[in-house]
Amino acid sequence: MKKYSGRLAAAAVALTLVSTCLLGGTMARYTTTVEGKGTATVADWQFKVNEETENFTVALEDGSGTTADGKLVPGSEGSFEIRIDGTGSEVAIDYEAVFSNIKNKPANLKFYSDSAYATEIADLSAYQDVKGTIEADAADKKATHTIYWKWPYNDSTADTVPAEKSMTFDIAVTGTQQNPNPPAP
Repeated sequence: MKKYSGRLAAAAVALTLVSTCLLGGTMARYTTTVEGKGTATVADWQFKVNEETENFTVALEDGSGTTADGKLVPGSEGSFEIRIDGTGSEVAIDYEAVFSNIKNKPANLKFYSDSAYATEIADLSAYQDVKGTIEADAADKKATHTIYWKWPYNDSTADTVPAEKSMTFDIAVTGTQQNPNPPAP
């Protein structure tokens, strides 16, 4: 019995070696490793207001010839523009202007959203219609918003000379890249 066990063990080892060689030969394969590098180009962002990238000024000046130097007086009127320019940007731009800190405005000076002076802007600091979108693929990446003003002439005592002759207000125009994947409502 010992003889058969030893021979059986030797045969099992020999059979295992032969099987391993045969199976190893049938599992041959080709292997290739290809290496690469990733690249990306960031889209351009350009945003200007009245040709400026940081600070701009708008001046309310009487262009009617009522005064020699364009200063405001009862009976004068005019307008100013907020010119948005996204030329060179490769993304869509949402923009909005906010008016604030209005100081020393003559009592009867009024702002309007149209050249016919029909739609009064009751409170310039609450006005929210200077906003919009410039699409990424727009041929013209410019938008202009005009605010009209008028200081009507009348015989009222409300048109007396203001104590402070320098009216000021702040304008902040913000341009933001439009979200390409807005959240679902």
